[in-house]
Amino acid sequence: MPDFDTSVPHIARIYDYWLGGKDNFAADREAAERAMAATPTIVPGGAGQPALPRPRGPVHGRGGHPPVDLSQPTAVMLIAVLHCIPDSDDPYQLVADLMDAVPPGSFLAVTHPARDQVDIATKAEESLTKSMGQKVTFRTREQVSRFFSGLALADPGVVAIQDWRADSALDLGSAPTAMWGGVGRKS
Repeated sequence: MPDFDTSVPHIARIYDYWLGGKDNFAADREAAERAMAATPTIVPGGAGQPALPRPRGPVHGRGGHPPVDLSQPTAVMLIAVLHCIPDSDDPYQLVADLMDAVPPGSFLAVTHPARDQVDIATKAEESLTKSMGQKVTFRTREQVSRFFSGLALADPGVVAIQDWRADSALDLGSAPTAMWGGVGRKS
């Protein structure tokens, strides 16, 4: 029996549901469906685990996979998770700590719900906070750009994700996703 209340939704389990996982409960599935119904322009996606680890050495592999060798360039991918970390928990320092743990040549990839791309962003932020049972924080382009402090941004920089290296008519004509995205390289 779990040592937590399965009747209260949790954002990690909501993401698990959105991604087709099995580690979620009725309250998580209901919250996920309410969030999508209330904010259909917000497309969920991401790692499903909002907690940011603080690596201090080689990350041990699971399921027979080799460990991550943090002496080699590494990709730190924070895909639709940073909005789960409130400003009071200093998400910028958390990202800086992660990047401090990886060697030069490593990359940081971030996607983040946008507060300043679509008119309904504030309503969507409030709705997701209510639906998920946890405060979420949408951020502006300027705020998302701060996650790349000290890194060399890859072209085209921090842009709406549908515009990041768009190379087909489908990409160029897609509807706004209300997400900022970017990639930076540690020197």
